[in-house]
Amino acid sequence: MKRKYIFTLILIVGMIAGMTSPTLAYETSITASGLTVAFDISHGGHHTTVDDLTPIMNNLTEAGNTVILINDTWQLPDEVDILFLTQSDDMYTLCERCDIANWWSLGHKLVIASGDSDFNGLFDVNPINRILEDFGAILRLDGSSVEDIENNDGSAYRVAATELGYSNNPEYDMPLIANLTKGMEAGIILHGPCGVAGFNYVTDSYMDLRVTQNVIHYKISMIMTYSDNSTGIDSDVSEEAWDIYGGVSGYIPAIVYEFMENDNHVIVAGEAFYTHYKNMYDQTTERGTYNGGVHYGQMLTNNIINWFGPILTGEASYEFAFAVIPLAIIGVVYVLMKKRK
Repeated sequence: MKRKYIFTLILIVGMIAGMTSPTLAYETSITASGLTVAFDISHGGHHTTVDDLTPIMNNLTEAGNTVILINDTWQLPDEVDILFLTQSDDMYTLCERCDIANWWSLGHKLVIASGDSDFNGLFDVNPINRILEDFGAILRLDGSSVEDIENNDGSAYRVAATELGYSNNPEYDMPLIANLTKGMEAGIILHGPCGVAGFNYVTDSYMDLRVTQNVIHYKISMIMTYSDNSTGIDSDVSEEAWDIYGGVSGYIPAIVYEFMENDNHVIVAGEAFYTHYKNMYDQTTERGTYNGGVHYGQMLTNNIINWFGPILTGEASYEFAFAVIPLAIIGVVYVLMKKRK
């Protein structure tokens, strides 16, 4: 074949590749390596099939991490650093709970637990909340549905979590929140989420984390909240104790962090923001309505893994957390007072 034809062929192939390659809205990638990450889909999960989790699992693997998919057979090796409890709505057996508790007791672990809305009563918050109780965590999944008729991706239940923690207030900037939301110029879309609540072990009752006195004594940081227009709905009309945000509006917690003893960490989210279901772990939204079609679900997920990765593998220290907590408390008080004016 003559050289000019070869050159022409290469040019045509290059043009076709350029036309078919996806355009990225922003730069983000998983840079943390050496982690062992497990995803539990053996206890249900409406938005977390193998296909839904393939993008994040591939990105983790390509970055030099080991991925374990807990599917038909339960397994949780000691070397797992991060455990994703992906919308589990089947109860864990006693043996499984003991296995998780023993793994947790090793320390330097991160659990990311995600919920779903109570639409038609399809999702049960109790399996994950029971595990959180075993940990002694304050955080819990709320049992309502969060909607927003203004901040969404085409429908009220495709909700945008718009508030990037409290690091938007420079006077009370927190290293944790600032790093987890670094680079995010807008919010993320969550498809049919619930809210994140707390639990008071003294009064044996669920609590609204928007109320200052309910967080002031705990090592809790709001990573993201829904907007001031968000509304919680008890759509299955269950009227259970955990339907804490049913009938309330404004700044409902969407993704919340809790620092635990033994250098353990918990993140609880109202929806599995790390799954590719409805483009949640992506840069563009499904309907293209919110923020010109760009959201930051992929960046937030990658930021979380990149921030906690070195901490869990012992390459970085998390001692600053104790120094940050008083600032977090002040920041919560300041922001809640500001938002209620």
